[in-house]
Amino acid sequence: MADKHGDAVGAQSRRRYLLTGSAVVGGLLAGCVSGDDSSGGDSDSYPDWDPDDPAFPQLASTLLEDDFHIGTDELLEQMESRDEPRYGSPPPETPDAGDRLDPDTLDFSMVPTEDPATYEDVLAPLVENIEAETGKDVVVNPLDSYAAQIEAMNADRLHVAGFATGATPFAVNIAGAVPFGIQIADGRFGYRLWVISQVGSDIDELADLDGASVTHVEESSNSGHQAPSALFAAGGVEPGEDYDLEFSGSHENSIRAVDAGDYDAAPIASTVLERQIESGHVDGDDLKVVWVSDPFPTTSFCYHHALEPELQEGIKRAHLEYDYAGTELGEYYGRDSFTEIDYATHWDVILEIQQQNGADYRTDELED
Repeated sequence: MADKHGDAVGAQSRRRYLLTGSAVVGGLLAGCVSGDDSSGGDSDSYPDWDPDDPAFPQLASTLLEDDFHIGTDELLEQMESRDEPRYGSPPPETPDAGDRLDPDTLDFSMVPTEDPATYEDVLAPLVENIEAETGKDVVVNPLDSYAAQIEAMNADRLHVAGFATGATPFAVNIAGAVPFGIQIADGRFGYRLWVISQVGSDIDELADLDGASVTHVEESSNSGHQAPSALFAAGGVEPGEDYDLEFSGSHENSIRAVDAGDYDAAPIASTVLERQIESGHVDGDDLKVVWVSDPFPTTSFCYHHALEPELQEGIKRAHLEYDYAGTELGEYYGRDSFTEIDYATHWDVILEIQQQNGADYRTDELED
């Protein structure tokens, strides 16, 4: 990894870490769920729902009622162990004592959301435990994009973070993030990529996206761009070729744009749609799901690799050794505890997608 403590790199140059190409694979990654894409010719009627033999389209509310938006701990445990990441570099080691970070205040940032103030209450119990375990004050920084999070950690201004699934490899390779945990609840983890459209639209399968108005989230988003770019070809459509690529900036924006009819369809994270429905922003009976993937791991919780080892251990304990049931954190995400993860193993499917997309984790400018 290049020296991150040299001259500052301009934000515009640093943003070039985003995908430099949109190579689309010709086949579906093993295990992704497409089901029977036939709706019987009536876009307002749906096949009988069977989670063991899923057929689409289906109402978003139907899938949520059956918890078909998340994975199980059995799937997590069945992931093949890997010693090294298949693509990019492993998380960096803690540097020698003279190069370590021991800040007076730990800066913490979560995956950007349209309402950053929400995190003040949501993260309060976790922040309190980090402070107790490290002896440091913690400040939550409401950064407004995946790039801003990575830039901040790369500049040593961010010490603890929850990175979005697709942004995690960029954070590891560019900013020296060390993923150590994800949230779980009752044996469930992660989320799925869903392709959504309005009830009553003519879009009932991936092939119907050809020529449609479709919005992605942003280039480093896994379910909002990277996975669709890698997986959709097997369903008969190639983003950027069969439909123009436009970006909304967030999953919430994409969901509401489809709900309002501003776009015909969007690939989104299932758990974000769940929260949008629960908060009353959209109605699960007004949106249909036309395609889903197998579960992906969700937000990775990471620390800066250069932190003093005792700070790293305190941060991990605050996440992994506490029960957050009944707290704002547990209620907001629907997950009340954390489990330890191995980046090379549990992010392998994401790294496979990014490898096939030709993700560029570090440009010449970043290595200067």
